[in-house]
Amino acid sequence: MMKILKINFIAALTLISSVGYSQYTGDNWSKVKGAGSGTISLAYVETPGFVYKDASGKLTGICVDIMNDFVAYVNAKKGVKVSTKFVGDGSSFRGMYDKVKASNGGVFGLGNVTMTDARKKEIQFSPAWITNFAILVTQSNVPTLTKMEDISKTFAGLTAYTAKGTLNEKRLLDIKSQYYPDMKVAYAASSPETLDKVLSDPNSFSYLDLAFYLDAVTRRKPLKRHPVGDKSSEQFGFIMPMNSDWQPIMEEFFSANGGYTNTIEYKKILSKHLGDTGVKLLQAAN
Repeated sequence: MMKILKINFIAALTLISSVGYSQYTGDNWSKVKGAGSGTISLAYVETPGFVYKDASGKLTGICVDIMNDFVAYVNAKKGVKVSTKFVGDGSSFRGMYDKVKASNGGVFGLGNVTMTDARKKEIQFSPAWITNFAILVTQSNVPTLTKMEDISKTFAGLTAYTAKGTLNEKRLLDIKSQYYPDMKVAYAASSPETLDKVLSDPNSFSYLDLAFYLDAVTRRKPLKRHPVGDKSSEQFGFIMPMNSDWQPIMEEFFSANGGYTNTIEYKKILSKHLGDTGVKLLQAAN
């Protein structure tokens, strides 16, 4: 009897685990092509400029507009009718990433997802559609850092805030290793919370992705950028499950007509959601 109960308990744990990593589903390209229509699911993490709600509560942003252009391209060029639906609540990067990784078929993840070799082993990426620009920030009362070698003096007594598992965490830990062995590191649950920590603590610093920095500047928050620490090495892409067959179609879309990121439509999208300041920063980074 105890053996049966144990087996049932293990089965229940397995079921709970599978529910915890509940999947999204969407139609594969092969199904859409054969049927002439289908639906894809768009998971997302809310990120200023990239995926956010407008005044009416509707999701918009660079990622949303690019995906709309992608769907319009597929419908026009392939003679099909693809519909989209948003899935998830957009509150967690890790939650979005893990669910897309565990999903099936036509599921896409939208947000500030950096393309890394490690991630390419567990998910598929679209071609890169932007180069991220990470900005070293403090509150405005902190003296300007002129050389990274001086950070232990200029930022003496400041605490570095970051979200665990992000590339910005790695950047800060590299600073600790190379220049500032006594640097204090404190963790936040997410990138938005990291920004909140820096804004609430005058003795703090962090790396912020461009979108979060611009959001704070737009809201006239007391942030100072330290240009000597600017980083622009990694790129963002949309993500898909390993079993998706949509990647070749995405590659076709991004390479058509001389390259999507070279088009006027794409540049208008950047200006619309990042503003002139954001576009100029991106141009300076590239």
